[in-house]
Amino acid sequence: MSVLSPELTKAYHLLATMGDHMPVDDRPEHVRHRDAYRRWSEQFPVPAHAVVTAAPGFPGLTVTAPESTADRLLLYFHGGGYTEGGAYNHREMGARLASAIRGVVHLPDYPLAPENRFPSALDAAVAAYRAVLTDVPAGRVAVGGDSAGGGLSLALLLRLKELGLPLPAAVVPVSPWTDLTVSAPSFTERADRDPFVSREALLTFAAYYLGGHDPRDPLASPLFGDLTGLPPIHLEVGTEEVMIDDAVQFHARALAAGVASELVVTEGAPHIWQHFASFLPEAAASIDRIGHFVRQRVPES
Repeated sequence: MSVLSPELTKAYHLLATMGDHMPVDDRPEHVRHRDAYRRWSEQFPVPAHAVVTAAPGFPGLTVTAPESTADRLLLYFHGGGYTEGGAYNHREMGARLASAIRGVVHLPDYPLAPENRFPSALDAAVAAYRAVLTDVPAGRVAVGGDSAGGGLSLALLLRLKELGLPLPAAVVPVSPWTDLTVSAPSFTERADRDPFVSREALLTFAAYYLGGHDPRDPLASPLFGDLTGLPPIHLEVGTEEVMIDDAVQFHARALAAGVASELVVTEGAPHIWQHFASFLPEAAASIDRIGHFVRQRVPES
């Protein structure tokens, strides 16, 4: 990795300090991690121009910007290893995405593990997608998410195929967790480079979420699924992530299945760097690329 810019250095520092927000009490560690992520996210206030309301028909939030049109939707799933995170933490990112896509961003709150194991998150994702289709047709919808949420967005597509439901127009996974076996070479090759994620942590998250279920089930690990017929995909990942192979391998398998897939790898970027779009040029550029891709696939009606 080359020398980090001051902005990337700040991003790395902020990622390293998430644990500083963790409360000290008798609750289980994973529950206190949820509080830490929520408190950490409050450093990134929602832009004044954005409007945040309760999501229609499913738990979560809806974010709009002055540029938003009602007939272009992005259903975006938060990350957190299926054990933490929430729509609240992604309000600022949701606002930036709403401006970028010039549409409406829905941020579902899906059930978290270990209290709610696989396939609870996937079932909630399907329910949210069905609710969205009561407002607009599938061709006006994109789905996406970051980390576990990125993997969930891809698993959702496979489940929609099984159910015979219409697929969305596009999918935008950001640093997606596509393989819950956590076995890709990058988990060891980048172990000393990733400031935020480790193989050990992901194995714990996977155990919480799966509860003994087969990690190679494509509805948990979409890398192993039949990818034929999926809509166009735009993947984003950073060079410093232990999870980079999850994106690279999925991209390769999508291309082999005849899917229109594009992959952008950002030099020096850590996991979930899009949270830092208020000061990090690489994050703002990523949000802009996602917006451009969604607008291309869901043009003005």
